[in-house]
Amino acid sequence: MQNAHFLEANSALCKVVSNDTYYIVRCCVKGSLLEVNERLIKEPELLNTSGSSEGYVAIMMPKPEDWLKAKSSFLSREEYKKQRSLC
Repeated sequence: MQNAHFLEANSALCKVVSNDTYYIVRCCVKGSLLEVNERLIKEPELLNTSGSSEGYVAIMMPKPEDWLKAKSSFLSREEYKKQRSLC
């Protein structure tokens, strides 16, 4: 991983713009940035249509000890869906 960039959990990965509103997408875990999905530049709709596959923003590789700590704070699919319905 010579060319990987190390990012902190609060590091910005990208800015998503929708109409006049923008959102900063943050890493959420500290680790090495392995890949950025450049396909989103030409096909931003993938964020909505294929968010769990081709619409990924980036691939990160945290250190094992950081991963275990971060993983415990993640939402399950059901918890995520429940929170999304509150918005």
